[in-house]
Amino acid sequence: RCPRPSEAIFGVLRELGGPGGRSVPLPQALQVLGARGFTPGQVSSALQEYEGLNVLQVNPSRTRITFV
Repeated sequence: RCPRPSEAIFGVLRELGGPGGRSVPLPQALQVLGARGFTPGQVSSALQEYEGLNVLQVNPSRTRITFV
């Protein structure tokens, strides 16, 4: 089964966090996600979706993603 882009993006973010990872630098995440073929719009939509679900948070300066 092929996941929706937002699900695939979340999976990559979890990979970047590593085992027990609580946060990921946003610039690093954007670089990796771009290299895997995701557009900035897809990444932004995924971050908004998962923030709305209280699964992750992006800090106000948009430099770090923290898993809740």
